[in-house]
Amino acid sequence: MNMNSDLKQLVMAVSLGCMGASPAFAGTNSLAVSATQQTSTCTGVVVDDLGETVIGASVIIKGTSNGTVTDLDGKFSLSGVKNGDIIVISYIGYDSQEIKYDGQPLQVKLNESKQTLAEVVVTGYGGQQKRGTLTTAIAKMDNRVLETAAVSNAGSALQGSVTGLRVTQTTGQPGSEPTITLRGGASINGGSDGALIVVDGIIRESLGDINPADIESIQVLKDAASTAIYGARANGGVILVQTKGGKSGKATVNYKGKLGMNFARLGYDMLDAHDYIYYNRLGYQRYANVSGANKLESQTGYGTNSNLCDVKFLDDTNKNLLSKGWLQMKDPVTGKDLIYKDYNGELDDASFRDVSLTQDHYVSVAGGSDRGTFFTSLGYYDEDGMVRGTGYQRFNGSVNASYKVLPILNVKAGATYSWAKKPELWIGEYEFFYRTRSQRPTWNPYLEDGSPAPGWSTSDGNPDYYRPRLTRENCTRKSTYNLGWDLDIIPKKLTWSANASLYHYDYQNEKFDKSFQPQTSNVPNNVRTAVAEISRFSNVQINTTLNYKDTFAENHNVDAMIGGEYFDHNTFDFSAETQNSPTDDIPTLNAGATRSKTYSYKSRYRIESLFGRINYDYQQKYLLSFTARYDGISKLKDNRWGFFPGVSAGWNVTQEEWWKNSKISNIITNIKPRISYGVNGNVNGIDDFAIYGVYKQIGAKTYNGQTAYYNSTLLNTGLRWEQSRSLEIGLDLGFLNNRLAFILDYYNRTTDDLLTNLNLPAYTGFMSMKTNLGKLRNTGFEMEIRANILNNPKGFKWDISANLTSVANKILQLPNSDKPNNQLDGYEVADGTKKDANGKQITKWIGGYAEGGKLGDIVGYKQQHIFKNWEDVKAHANMRIDEVAKLYGPGLANEINPATGKTYATSAGWKPIEPGDVCWEDVNQDGTINSLDKSVLGNIFPNVTGGFSTTLAYKNVSLYARFDYALGHTIYNHLKARSMGQYQGQFNNITLVKDMWSEDNPNSDYPAYSYSDQLNKKNLSRESDGADIDGHSSRMYEKGDYLALREITLNWNIPTKWLTHIGISKASAYITGQNLFYITGYDGASPEPKLDSYYKGVDVGRYPTPLTLLFGLNVTF
Repeated sequence: MNMNSDLKQLVMAVSLGCMGASPAFAGTNSLAVSATQQTSTCTGVVVDDLGETVIGASVIIKGTSNGTVTDLDGKFSLSGVKNGDIIVISYIGYDSQEIKYDGQPLQVKLNESKQTLAEVVVTGYGGQQKRGTLTTAIAKMDNRVLETAAVSNAGSALQGSVTGLRVTQTTGQPGSEPTITLRGGASINGGSDGALIVVDGIIRESLGDINPADIESIQVLKDAASTAIYGARANGGVILVQTKGGKSGKATVNYKGKLGMNFARLGYDMLDAHDYIYYNRLGYQRYANVSGANKLESQTGYGTNSNLCDVKFLDDTNKNLLSKGWLQMKDPVTGKDLIYKDYNGELDDASFRDVSLTQDHYVSVAGGSDRGTFFTSLGYYDEDGMVRGTGYQRFNGSVNASYKVLPILNVKAGATYSWAKKPELWIGEYEFFYRTRSQRPTWNPYLEDGSPAPGWSTSDGNPDYYRPRLTRENCTRKSTYNLGWDLDIIPKKLTWSANASLYHYDYQNEKFDKSFQPQTSNVPNNVRTAVAEISRFSNVQINTTLNYKDTFAENHNVDAMIGGEYFDHNTFDFSAETQNSPTDDIPTLNAGATRSKTYSYKSRYRIESLFGRINYDYQQKYLLSFTARYDGISKLKDNRWGFFPGVSAGWNVTQEEWWKNSKISNIITNIKPRISYGVNGNVNGIDDFAIYGVYKQIGAKTYNGQTAYYNSTLLNTGLRWEQSRSLEIGLDLGFLNNRLAFILDYYNRTTDDLLTNLNLPAYTGFMSMKTNLGKLRNTGFEMEIRANILNNPKGFKWDISANLTSVANKILQLPNSDKPNNQLDGYEVADGTKKDANGKQITKWIGGYAEGGKLGDIVGYKQQHIFKNWEDVKAHANMRIDEVAKLYGPGLANEINPATGKTYATSAGWKPIEPGDVCWEDVNQDGTINSLDKSVLGNIFPNVTGGFSTTLAYKNVSLYARFDYALGHTIYNHLKARSMGQYQGQFNNITLVKDMWSEDNPNSDYPAYSYSDQLNKKNLSRESDGADIDGHSSRMYEKGDYLALREITLNWNIPTKWLTHIGISKASAYITGQNLFYITGYDGASPEPKLDSYYKGVDVGRYPTPLTLLFGLNVTF
């Protein structure tokens, strides 16, 4: 109520009444009403918290429909306003303001909202939108993930942080690249499904060369309507990275330092010498009983005839060794006394660091004026690997600046440089984590003089011996340079932008094997192989855009862009190898007497593009966006050009007046349904010049003295782009002033013209030909939740965010084949017990690729149980034949084996089914176990992934935790199978061997331990002792479901009053734990799905991710 106005009316009425006018009260009331109804025009200007004008802000008299919007200068004029009216000013992404009108012009400053709608997302090629007006599926990573964690690759921070993105760290090797896949991938064998990485408009090869501290924001474009602006290369999604830049104002200096300790996770525990001897002598005897072998004492490690291992039968000549640290045990095979020396664990000390160190230092300087800004930074990252001899070092530098040459012309330039080295092992992770860790515990890894022992070979010896002799050095240099401008042709409306950039990659690797001599050799290995490898590529990228932004008739907002781009990729690889250098002192190629290898490769491809985008909204209620790109690529010939459009629409229901006046408008504060459709392309599966014919050199290199080549690929000039068509339906919801927000998306993506290999008849001279004869569909659901649980004036704050992604795929079309559903690869198996009219087994196909099937199915033999005793064997397998392992049931011992013409008991290579063997599922119940009895045992891909995080804060102290999870994937634990099956015959075993079947442990679900199971009963690996994904026991396929505590950080913002007198504007200190634990049923080193190209879905033994404890400091001057 306006008290002054009421008082004036009262005084006027009293005055008129005193003048004696009898009808004066009526007249007085008339005058008073007339006075209160006088109106005026309210004017003003609206700016944001940075002082920039806000275009299109809503200005309305509260409780009425009388309103207007701000113009291009943020100004407004609203007529029909009375003194005392409440003016409501609002704009999506900002907190609304209510101001009582007093007749004066309004100066309104809108503060950016902290809720979801205010979030600014980058849409590509300079485009930005508030979340509230966005119609496509773009996820933005929470920057807190990068603030306190120490990661060598920013891609690792995306794990569990972004919906729709599957990020897996397949190795803990410092500096390694995570595998990133969007929405389950979109190709069968058309090449990489990896996301396109764009940093400040420049296409990059990796996120590994970017200092995470330089990153301002990371956005992931997911649906085709948003990624269509990047056209041909966006089939796997787009990761847009914006780095930090300068701002006008006082220059600031920021330092971030992190020091950390990494604690090793070694995976399985290994047997000590006593248990190793005990189980392996029993296991060999079990093998000998059915194979007739009799070489127990010749087995290195647990036999008594080896000169390298300390195992002997006790006698008078060696009993003195018991006083020198040797131990005594009863031989489980002969009953005699054995003596041995236990060296278990000593090799771990030579292989691993119990604690390794990480340090991360970063300093940046930023500032500017009204005309120009600048930003520069330096960073140094150093992480020691938990495996001795491994690690990662990186130096980063960056600089960017902008300057207004003219009021309408802003010139910008930047450069980045990254140098890194990643010391690696002389053998692969598989060899190291299986062979080296599994060395016989009765072998002394050190010679009598205390020096490291070389053992049997480079992978079967003491790493301390081979590390200085088999040298490996590498380094990677990456740099970018860019120059561009923004020209305001029509200020605040029409802008012409252009940018040219160069991205250069240079990798160098050198290897040199010095002379070495295994203990099993009488002479040294003096081959002295020297290798030099160089890999280089450069990307030249030039683009230009014309952007127009305007508001028509106050309510129609248009943001349009058109542009063009040229992209040129050049690559060069070189490698050479020489041997027989005369000395260890010269590691270069020229010292080798023999040139054993010379190789070089040079290639190039180009892409030319036109693209455009239009964003339109009416009063921020009705939203429409259209994007399109037209790409031409040199990899194709007859179908070189592809058109990739995208369209999306949305409706901000809560901007409707009828909603604002509804009773629940204060509860449900955001409702925005969205729909989008778009097309992307892919040609990654086609080599740069394959379309023109690929030639290879024949194996003999020459023919009649001349270099000889042959045509290795059948041409198909009609190849086309793979095209993914995606339909998406989304819904954004907000409650209680958007303190609780949901982003929901359902998508259906169909990829046509899949690049697949068509098998060809042998008479053509070619095995296969690349074709566009495939179709794949991915469907999925994504949900993101953000909640501000607590935010009270006393300083308590509690935020929670969570996301979930579910994905499924289905193959719709494949090239024609002679198999049902155009099956490619896979296995023909029994369709249960079904028979045709002639009594013949009906079969079906599983695994591989088939129309109607899905990607990633694992095929093997299902273990029903372990035979406990002979009664169990006779009850379930008395008359059974196992054709895979050549086994027979006890009831068949004296029957004639049709394969040999002899009884099964006397047939060479055939063995009896015994207690401790596996009872396999007989799918067709024909009494025979063979390849028809395989079944699908799992899938290598998780079908549900996600993560959640929470921040609890009180005043200057906050606690942040981040989790991620994956469900539905299966891992073949090859390392476990290989150890429990003793595939190598003599290596040490994991302690799970103790849990295998024995007469004292008849209820085990592991079979009896045996020497070289793959040569014996095949209870673990049915068809191969290698690392193939298919054909093994179901007991060795394990669910990889997990929940990981990825990070927890306790942060203290040091009070400003303590800092100002020493020139510090703000500072914080924190302690962070990373990769703290997994909750999982998988018992290997890591339950994360192994989806890189090397043994996909198979855990052959991998570098575990260490547990890390960090201390950090963040100071700004």
